[in-house]
Amino acid sequence: MLFTRILAFGNQEIFLISCWVAVLLLVIWSISDLMSNKDMILGEKLIWLLVILFFPIFGTLIYLYYGRSDKHLSDRG
Repeated sequence: MLFTRILAFGNQEIFLISCWVAVLLLVIWSISDLMSNKDMILGEKLIWLLVILFFPIFGTLIYLYYGRSDKHLSDRG
């Protein structure tokens, strides 16, 4: 692969970088979804934002499972 020759990355490094990029994109998507949710008041948004930022993997998954309101989801479709 081109990255392994130019940057001297092995398969493990490329896998770990890919995982962190996926987590970063998931966190950015969940924060974007949180900020666009008009059903939540500012205090709730702040608490969810802190949970997502302090616990990026688990906080994001918990928000995506419990934090999104049904009304917010139905407005998007």
